[in-house]
Amino acid sequence: MNKIMIFIYCICLFLMVGCEKWKETVSQNDTKLKVPPAFVALADGDRKLIFLDKKMNIVKEIENKNKFQSFSIEGNRVYAIDDGTYTGTQSSMLIINLSSGHVEKKLKLPHVPSSYAVLNQKIYMASSEIFREGMPFFVVNVSSGKVEKLTFTSGMVSTIKHYKNEIFITINSGGKSSEHSNVYRIQMHDASLSFHPVIKDNIELPPSDFVIEDNKMYCVFTGFSYGPRPGWVKNPERYTNKLMVVDLNNGKIISEKQLSKPFPQKIINIGNKLYLTFRTLTR
Repeated sequence: MNKIMIFIYCICLFLMVGCEKWKETVSQNDTKLKVPPAFVALADGDRKLIFLDKKMNIVKEIENKNKFQSFSIEGNRVYAIDDGTYTGTQSSMLIINLSSGHVEKKLKLPHVPSSYAVLNQKIYMASSEIFREGMPFFVVNVSSGKVEKLTFTSGMVSTIKHYKNEIFITINSGGKSSEHSNVYRIQMHDASLSFHPVIKDNIELPPSDFVIEDNKMYCVFTGFSYGPRPGWVKNPERYTNKLMVVDLNNGKIISEKQLSKPFPQKIINIGNKLYLTFRTLTR
């Protein structure tokens, strides 16, 4: 039996969805699953998106000729990325009803996505493709499937999250442009997007991941737990295995703490607690 890798989203699925979400109306041509799923996971070499009940029984499978790159859960919808690279087709996003497992839409994407977030029926998405102008960052309208805004960032965007109807992203410019590495708050305008740095203190690297709670940003830095350290980073120890707390109101760093374990990767908050995942390398 193929090993099933359950993403960290599964841990807090019920907390995000809640009982009221199951009361949402689905299409007349579709029916709710007999058993509401408790977990969502990728399986069969990431070619299947599966819904499981509390006893880990599969209640729904969605197959894909390409591999699913990733997925996220917002409300009563699963947003799954097919980057198209496995079979050389155009990148797309599947929007799936969590109550029924029905694929409601398949949106074509103009660029290969690297990270994204969904907020108020809009998809904020970054791409790892490189152009002379930078790396694409665009906004897709979920209802129409059209790209509403397109701009370019000065570096790689690895994390996109939302908090209180605002979008926050990390940009790693690297090298001589490392002064532009930061977490940015995005402001929407009629015809454009503008990016405003959150952390006012000088930092050389953006966090690997972050969460925001009570107007405080909790950042984890993987840094250089393993491997070489680039010469353009003047203070690599500051960004290695660190937890940093930032006041979202003024952008000032409240505290920095050295973590007891190396290679922190992800951070989530459930209730009043933070949970971190660490990568372990075996030799």
